[in-house]
Amino acid sequence: MKTWKVGEIAKLTGLTVRTLHHYDEIGLLHPTLTSEKGHRLYVEDDLQRLHHIILLKQLGISLEEVKRSVTDPEFNPLHLLEHQLARINEHIQMQLDVRDRLNNIYSLMQLGQPVDSIRFIEVVQLINMSRSQHFSREMARNIQQNYTSMNLEQMREKEEEFRRLISGFRSEMEKGTPEHHPTVLALARRWKSCFQDAAGDYDLLSRSAESYYREHSDQALRFGMDRELYQFIRKAVLKI
Repeated sequence: MKTWKVGEIAKLTGLTVRTLHHYDEIGLLHPTLTSEKGHRLYVEDDLQRLHHIILLKQLGISLEEVKRSVTDPEFNPLHLLEHQLARINEHIQMQLDVRDRLNNIYSLMQLGQPVDSIRFIEVVQLINMSRSQHFSREMARNIQQNYTSMNLEQMREKEEEFRRLISGFRSEMEKGTPEHHPTVLALARRWKSCFQDAAGDYDLLSRSAESYYREHSDQALRFGMDRELYQFIRKAVLKI
């Protein structure tokens, strides 16, 4: 029977020994045999299972879902693939939207026509969201439609309102005002209303935005937002 040590499997698959040890620890892939000297040994079935794991990971499927697919006999891999295909199709459509907007700007510039800043802002926002897994296509499209419905002056007013709200929250936080104080709750209602105008579902948007800004903290800091202030705002919104 052909067997492989962990280092040999690592070379065959391109994975690290540390990754293979992690798979062993979490019960995803245990080496079937142990040599007389105590070495863990993989067999052909183990290697085939590992190839299955690698394929699913390359499709962008989470480790938890991969583990279910290879350990739960009642798990239906079709559902997993359907879900992943839907996510990929959403991502492709968002990339097509970005392409169309960039083509539009390119055509205007080729003709020597002026391109106002709102078009660039729209494209930057859409590119950022299209690269992120935290916003669904529907949510990103709602946000984008909200932007396109405003002219440049309206967009500036929205941004200024956002800055005023953040400044108001920070002022109250630094004064030690509790989250349930009427002044803070009034700010929280305006805050929630702004987000609902942008995407509709505040709870879903706030969860997505929280994950998104963990990856793009510089964008949040541009408005004066930091983790302490965000937690203060979050607690206030929960009380309204």
